Amino acid sequence: MYRLFYNLPLLGDVLFIEIAPEKEPTSETKKGNVVALLHDGELVGYNIFNLKEVVKLKTAGVIFAPDDKLIDVINTLLEQEGFAKLPYVRDSGYKVAKISQLEEHPLDEKKSIVTFSLGEKELVTDTRYQNLSVGAKIVVALEGCIRADGRIFHESVVRNIPHQADICSAKDLHLGEEGKAAFLPDGQEKEGDDFFLGGK
Repeated sequence: MYRLFYNLPLLGDVLFIEIAPEKEPTSETKKGNVVALLHDGELVGYNIFNLKEVVKLKTAGVIFAPDDKLIDVINTLLEQEGFAKLPYVRDSGYKVAKISQLEEHPLDEKKSIVTFSLGEKELVTDTRYQNLSVGAKIVVALEGCIRADGRIFHESVVRNIPHQADICSAKDLHLGEEGKAAFLPDGQEKEGDDFFLGGK
């Protein structure tokens, strides 16, 4: 998985590609408008400068689900300079889930324990969001998901409660400024669908 970031007004005409954001670059290789970022020889990202010379992006921020045509443009630029190409994105890391059970958290009165279904399996997490109900659809970030802030979500156990996903707000998904409530999709999404890329 990788994540694209582009914000012309704020960061200039640079496409940032994060491949392993948890690893700090220790060296870089520049060829033409492409800078490959390396951590002890391992590729962890690219910076592509002067992108608008070849493609104009209207996005201002994270690109969760780049289409194949954009990846083709990026790969042409990478290949021209002798760098490794990117695979097409088929999984954004964000899935639509359906809440099957809500319980009070035994150790934190401000939290709930949420059991939810992805269609083929059920997972458990905890949350502070109060606008949840059994049967509601939510969007969750799963193991390995590169979030909008560049951090990677990892499953954990917090106070003996499995934290197998992060329930997302509209702000997390760059769909608005609301960050104190869970985002509840109201479209035709089905549990298990990739929120940004759709169903299978």
